[in-house]
Amino acid sequence: MEAYDRNYERLLIINVWKGNPLKMTFIKVDPDDWGYLGYLYLHGIKLQREIGFRNLRPIREEMPFVVTTAKRVGIDHTAFAQAFAELTGGKFVPRGNKSLQTIADKNNTDVIGVIENYPRGMAVNFYRFDVTKDRPVGPLILVKIWIMEDGRRWDYKEALGLKRSGQSRE
Repeated sequence: MEAYDRNYERLLIINVWKGNPLKMTFIKVDPDDWGYLGYLYLHGIKLQREIGFRNLRPIREEMPFVVTTAKRVGIDHTAFAQAFAELTGGKFVPRGNKSLQTIADKNNTDVIGVIENYPRGMAVNFYRFDVTKDRPVGPLILVKIWIMEDGRRWDYKEALGLKRSGQSRE
C-alpha cells in the first residue's frame, strides 16, 4: 500500500539469483485494480557506474519518458519498444530516420529508452540529454524473454529457432 500512498502508477520488482538480476516484474498500482502488467527475463544489467557515470542528478518526476528503437532493427524490436513503453508508463515513438535528439526535442524530454540489438536477445539502453548528447548513460538492460500479461511474448531462443514456441525445459 505504500506505493499507492505515494501516488505511484507502477511498481517494479527485481528478482535476484546468485546476486544478479534475473527477472523484472511490472505491477500496476491501483487501489481497485492492482495487477501484473508483464515480466522481463534478463541476461543481466550493466549499471551506470559500470558504464562510467557516477552521481548523476535524479530525473525530474515530471520529465516524460519516451521509448523508441535503434535504427535498422526488426519488427520484434518495435513490438518490444511498444510493450516496454506500456510497462513503464512511457510513450512509444517510432524511430524512422529521426535522430534521438530530434525525438527528445519533439517530446519535450531529456530521457529516452532505446531498444537495441543484442546477440542473445534485446537491450534497453537509456539516454539522458541533460547529461551527455552523444552516448547512453545506462543502465543497459539485457532482455532474453519478455511476457505481457495480455499474452504477447517474445523469446530470443524461439526467434533464433533454437527452441519451438511453447517448448518447456522438462
